[in-house]
Amino acid sequence: MQRHPINADHYEDLAVDSGTVDCRMLWFAAFVVGAAFFYVGHNFEASCTEAVAFVSGTGDAMHESGGNAIKGMALATIGLLGIVLAVRPFGRTLRFTGLLPFLMLCYLGWALLSVTWSIDPGMSLRRLAVVLFCIATAVGFTRQFSPRDIILMTAMILGAYWVVGVATELVLGTFRPWASDYRFAGTFHPNTQGSYLGIFCLAMFCLARSATRGTKWLWFVFAIGFVFLLLTKSRTACAAMMMAIVAIAWNGVAMRTRLFTVCIAGFFGCLAALALLWSDGKTEGALTNAAMLGRQEESEGLTGRVPLWNVLLVHARAKPLQGYGYEAFWTEQNIETVCEDVQWLVREAHNSYLDSVLSVGLIGTALFLACVLLSLCRAAIVHSKTSNGGLAFAFGLLIFGIITGCLESGMMSANLTTLLVGCGVFQLFACPENSPSTSVAFENPLCQKGTPSPWPC
Repeated sequence: MQRHPINADHYEDLAVDSGTVDCRMLWFAAFVVGAAFFYVGHNFEASCTEAVAFVSGTGDAMHESGGNAIKGMALATIGLLGIVLAVRPFGRTLRFTGLLPFLMLCYLGWALLSVTWSIDPGMSLRRLAVVLFCIATAVGFTRQFSPRDIILMTAMILGAYWVVGVATELVLGTFRPWASDYRFAGTFHPNTQGSYLGIFCLAMFCLARSATRGTKWLWFVFAIGFVFLLLTKSRTACAAMMMAIVAIAWNGVAMRTRLFTVCIAGFFGCLAALALLWSDGKTEGALTNAAMLGRQEESEGLTGRVPLWNVLLVHARAKPLQGYGYEAFWTEQNIETVCEDVQWLVREAHNSYLDSVLSVGLIGTALFLACVLLSLCRAAIVHSKTSNGGLAFAFGLLIFGIITGCLESGMMSANLTTLLVGCGVFQLFACPENSPSTSVAFENPLCQKGTPSPWPC
């Protein structure tokens, strides 16, 4: 395949509102998606100590639905909305060319094929149906909305979850940020709420960097959101959000600036190390406690994850190549067996990549990782050539997902987070033809007619 450099001149600033489409479409889409996933995954008693232990930490739609017909209809509504938007005559064209779309089809085909050997075919089919709903929705949103519109939709949905969560805790009397053992949960598990707030902060960061007006208010909302993210004490989400922001900033600067930054960081890192050597143990303990977000007592064994992974690796070795069927390992019997071994309630691997091995085996996991890495390369190439805030968000979402996947299983399930990541990836294949976006459409040079797409496409 012939390679061509990406010309940044083909991109236009998305910060200007052209008003070419009725904004009610964007609000309606945000309401449908937000309401559906909220109904599927919320729990108004999640902030109560007794309830937190029994709430899924991933916000996984299918873990929560458990075959419930009403929740299944709510998720089907999302897919229907996506299909309507995808077949709508107006919108941008998606040109899926190159290696990446082929690998995506291979992974989806392998997941569908895994139903034939799944230990619970019904469960695999239900969860694959939700995956197809999310794909249809991501395609529809990409055709009708610009990258900046996706950020706005993300901010609407996750901001609403945040406000509802605060109101719920105030009503229940569980909003106690001054308490040492407090974790902000709202209507989700604190880890799920942490992931949502991490993505919300990432969205506000990208909006603030590309906005032409109201920048101070956007940074103010970002700061408040970051405070509540810290209150969830979700270390993985905090680290992933900050590393995603660093990656966005790092990917957009010149090589000279990168070298200067590395030298400065190394200098101050050495100073900090020397200061710790001369300090007493109290200073080191305080810094460690701050890094653990006040959960230092849970840090041993990564809060029980290492013993869990050792148990699950034994199960994975039983079916290493094909796995137990797509999302089928966590049957009632296997949950009981694993819980007895680790002595705590668990129904996920707390590692997306290990859950993938249990689900579709090493073959499916290899295809999945190849898709992730090629998507990241493509997003990095496009983002490095433009200051487009929407494309920066897509790049940051991939970084966020890769990092959180190391300690959480949400990135392997069909949920709101993976839907947003899917929208970010599909934006990289969008062309501006007949774009009805609320923002000025950008031209993707990778999709120009007659121009072969550079690797990785």
